[in-house]
Amino acid sequence: MEKILGVIEDLLDKFGNGTPEEKFDANEELKINLKSFKDNLAILVGEGNERAKVILDKLEKTNIS
Repeated sequence: MEKILGVIEDLLDKFGNGTPEEKFDANEELKINLKSFKDNLAILVGEGNERAKVILDKLEKTNIS
């Protein structure tokens, strides 16, 4: 599960700080997988994973369009 955390963090970083192409690609990837990411992160948060909580908070604050 730690790998998925890295993937989501990378997408969020590219969404916020990447080149225009990286931002577009990250936005599309996040849109496609948003529900799955949130569901998986919620499970980890429920298990007490603090890193997952931080990532979930960032994901929920991100304006994905």
